[in-house]
Amino acid sequence: MAVTKGIKENVKKKNSKEISKEETIIRYGFLTLAVIVGLCIIYFVIASLIPNNYIKVGNNKIAEEEFMYQTNMQYNVFVNYYQDYIANLGFDLSTQEGISSFMKTAYDNQRSFGQMLLEGVVNSIQEQYIILDQIEKTNFQIDEEELEESYAIQLQSLQKAADEAGYDLDDYAGIYYGTTYKAMEKVIKQTLRAQQYISYLEEQNLSAVTDERARSYYDSVDADGNLIKDDIDRVTVVTVLKRTVDEQLKPLADDVIAAAEAKAEEVFEMAKDGQDMYELAKLYSDELNDEDTENTEDETEETSTTAKPGEFTFSKNEVSVTDLSQWAFKASIGDIDLIKTDIGYIVIKLVGRTEYDDIKDEVYRLIAGSDYELKMNEYQQMDQYKVGLYRPYQDLYLTYSIAQ
Repeated sequence: MAVTKGIKENVKKKNSKEISKEETIIRYGFLTLAVIVGLCIIYFVIASLIPNNYIKVGNNKIAEEEFMYQTNMQYNVFVNYYQDYIANLGFDLSTQEGISSFMKTAYDNQRSFGQMLLEGVVNSIQEQYIILDQIEKTNFQIDEEELEESYAIQLQSLQKAADEAGYDLDDYAGIYYGTTYKAMEKVIKQTLRAQQYISYLEEQNLSAVTDERARSYYDSVDADGNLIKDDIDRVTVVTVLKRTVDEQLKPLADDVIAAAEAKAEEVFEMAKDGQDMYELAKLYSDELNDEDTENTEDETEETSTTAKPGEFTFSKNEVSVTDLSQWAFKASIGDIDLIKTDIGYIVIKLVGRTEYDDIKDEVYRLIAGSDYELKMNEYQQMDQYKVGLYRPYQDLYLTYSIAQ
């Protein structure tokens, strides 16, 4: 019982950061071999809707078993990625109805989660066959010993999962992946071959990046006028939080809010007068006081030796409190301020931020990864690698219903 088939439509692209995140997860997702509860049930949700002819990449016809295996692998990663969303909306993925509802729910008013999943499956299959073709054309030498070692590790993991479920490998493959073990072995090994070549390309791209190019990229702006380095750099701040909302983000009583504002202003003045922010955080931060009350005896040795009271290090997009991150990335080291946010009053001090030399290696990797994606996009547009969707599958993919 396994995931199946899909649907596709022309959609408005999301912003580049979201696309990058989705594509990375989808591209590497098919390497994972974990099986989640309820995976097999999705087979019944859309299994009967897709005809036996699936897709082809150039002249390569993708058989049903391979398509089903890739879909199930990506479903596992896809669901894990959106687990918070699934939980918040109350989808029960251990039932056929829950999976069906999730798959038909609109993600961005343009496409459903089911469409996103199947779109990712098609893209990853296309990419893999492009890479396999490039391996052949370039006479790239696969390290067969490494391949067999990697396959043995995955086989061991697969066998363990089958044993724990009480099935032999063939039955387990059919129940949880909608395919046969022989088909799985083929796809896993060709995936490992492709990954060897991808790693080779990434190393080649990395060695080709110059420091001049890396610095230029680091100091450039994106299409929206935002500094690229703000998405790469990390800042370190010390904060004292006085809450104005509870854990469910509901406003506290008016007198409590007034007291929080008064105390925050008092702490702010003490900080400006030179009192140690770490001590102020330890004494007055609601967040730290709550944690101390609940977890005093549970602190690990690592936390007690490495964490400082009220200190946080983050990149611009890692913080949900946007007022805080916006201030931090505009401030100079040593600056102190009092910020009113949606969760309360925050006294904040900037104590550090990365510079180019601190994150140089990451900049190189970002450029190398971008070069790989650009080249892959070129290949994907070539006629020889064109994805063919057989008409019945295409019609269904484009007309998949979206539940609002």
